[in-house]
This record gives sequence, C-alpha cells and structure tokens, in this order.
Amino acid sequence: MRRGSSLIRGYSLSRGRSVAGRVTQWLMVSGIRAFGRALLFGIFLAACASAPGGTGVVAPTAGAPTLVDTVIQSGLSVPWDIAFAPDGRMFMTERMGSIVMFESTKPNAKRIGVLKVPDVHSMGEAGLMGIVVDPGFATNGFLYVCASRTDGGEWRNQILRYKAGADSFTFDSYVIRTGPMAAPIHDGCRLSFGPDGKLWATMGENGNGRLAQDPSSLNGKILRMNPDGTVPADNPILPGAATRTYAYSMGHRNPQGLAFQPDTGAAFEIEHGATTNDEINVLAPGKNYGWPEQEGTGGKAKGFTDPVWASGDVTYATSGAAFVTGAQWGAWSGSLFIATLKEKDLRRFAVTGTTVVPKEVLFDQKYGRLRSVVQGPDGALYVTTSNGSGDQIIRIAPQ
Repeated sequence: MRRGSSLIRGYSLSRGRSVAGRVTQWLMVSGIRAFGRALLFGIFLAACASAPGGTGVVAPTAGAPTLVDTVIQSGLSVPWDIAFAPDGRMFMTERMGSIVMFESTKPNAKRIGVLKVPDVHSMGEAGLMGIVVDPGFATNGFLYVCASRTDGGEWRNQILRYKAGADSFTFDSYVIRTGPMAAPIHDGCRLSFGPDGKLWATMGENGNGRLAQDPSSLNGKILRMNPDGTVPADNPILPGAATRTYAYSMGHRNPQGLAFQPDTGAAFEIEHGATTNDEINVLAPGKNYGWPEQEGTGGKAKGFTDPVWASGDVTYATSGAAFVTGAQWGAWSGSLFIATLKEKDLRRFAVTGTTVVPKEVLFDQKYGRLRSVVQGPDGALYVTTSNGSGDQIIRIAPQ
C-alpha cells in the first residue's frame, strides 16, 4: 500500500428501523464486513510479501520473470556501492570510510578484508562513495573509489586507486587528487568503466549551481579519464574552457547513477532534481544539460540538451542504475533499473535506443531507501540500502 492511502472509512448504521430497513441494514453490514475481510486478507498477503529480511518472491506482470529477493548482508552502516571481482569476491564501500571485502556473494559471507580509507570526511551526503574494479582486475588487482577527503587543508572529492590482495588493500595512486570540491550535499561520485575502457565519474555541483555552468570547474560535470589519471586525448573541450580537462559534459546537479547501454555503449546518467524533474540523460561529449538554468525538457531553445526522461512535477530521488542482460531476464533483458531513495523502491524502465518508458515499481517500501543497484557476474541484481543503520545488501534474481 502506498503511503498516505485512505482505503477504510467508518460507517454508522442507525437502529430502530422497519423489518425491511433492518434487512437492508443487515445486507449493508454483511457487504461491508465481506469487503473488510477481503481487504484485510489482501493487506495480510501484501505484508507477507513485503516482510523485511530473509527471502521473498515477486511475481510481476505476465511474461515477466519472477524475482526472488534475498538479503545477503545485514547490519551495515550506509553501504554506498558494491563491485565484484572475477573470482567471486564482493567489495563494498561504507560512507563513513571503510572498504570491505567479502569472500563471496553468498548470504552472510565472511568479511575477509577491511580498510579504513584515511582522512575521509563523512558529513551529510559526502564520504566514501563509488567503487569499481578495473577491467583488468584479474591481472592487476586494481579497484577505484571516490571519496570526500581532507587534503591540503581542503575538502575534496578524490578518486583513489587501490590494489586488492587476497584479504587486504594497498594504496596505489591518486587518479584525481585536486579539482572537484566536496560538500555535505550534491557530491555525485558514482564510478563506472565504459566500453571505451575509460573510467567515468559523476560529480555533483556541491550545492553551488553556478559551478555546473563554470567550464573551469570539475563540479557539476561528468568526468572521463584514463585509469592512470591522465586526460584522454579525445575528451571534448567544453564551451568556454581554455583547455581539455576530465570534463565530458556539464550542467549537472547531483548525478548519482551511471550505466552503459549494453548494445550501443551509450552512457545513461541519472540525476536528482531539486523539487521536480529527476532526469535520465544520454551523455554526449561537450553537451550542456542545463542545470541550474533548466530542469527537465524544454531547454533546446536555450542551447541545452534535454533529458530522455524526466519525472515531471515530482521527485523520486533517483540514485544508482544498472542495465540487465541475460536470458534469465527474459523480456526484461536490456531494461534499465533505477534505485530510489525518497520513494524507497526499485523502478524498471524499458529502453529502446534513446526512448525510455517507465514500467514496474518493485519492492515498494520493503527495504527502505535504496542507493545502488549493480548487476553481478551471476546475472542477478545487487542492491544496497541507505537507511542510516541496520543497512543491507539484497540479491534480486529472476527464477
């Protein structure tokens, strides 16, 4: 049941009527009682399907896969993102500053390594956020994190590279040390490797909208870099910029989702709106997506690039996103899944080219605020919660 629903109202039936009136009254009462029993039974079934913890089953619309959701880790502290090693290990960031290594994705798998990233300044939305493994992880062991850290007397959003051992982590290098500034809000910091082999990062405007339109700032931008921290030679030069930088696109508010479409390699970016217009944008080099001058569609006349989808006059607090592929997903293979924080659900979008159509709302209110969604090597989706305490990682797999 959606919040704020009002489905049951009180009734007052008077006494002292005629026989015919009392028969009519009895029929009304019987009907109301029957309706009430049916309603309560439905609520009971919904509650059973939505009970927190353990394993649940969701049977969506006809022709769609039946989804089984299983809590695989619990008792966590704001798990922001997850990534997977080819050998089955799972890595997780907790916003307060820890990188955690689990031996597998099995329920209650053992923690085999933990690193407290030094100098992380976690406040509000800032802290240790995105994590991704290198495409060559099997040979180089590299993984990357995006962290809000105090460095040189400044609060910066940095991208750090670590080398993972069997049960430990060793700092390797800075990929980005200076440039993006941190703040208690709008840090972005989602990491992903594109099909081009480049490391991509979302970077929020840290609550200062003008930075999104400042071509000399890395805040309010989508960043694209070589894994060693150099600027790709084919990065665009933003309009008004003096030189080529990490910035790939501009005009972003608080982008927390980044997913690459499997068939086309197109970069889909998911962005929080202010009070309206959460957005899905398809990124193109050097383009300006409008914030703070423009939200939602209608910006083309001003020289901005419109989103391919916007939420209109509401916001869901759209966060992490992932495309799913694989025969086990059936008709849903190729869909885009987006986690929401405010609405506390997982949303499926059908995507054809750059046409995006919202479809099912899944696990509504069941696990609370959802932050990240990642497709694992087994084809299942792995979702993190962001409730502040007692957080979880949930595996969602089609039967």
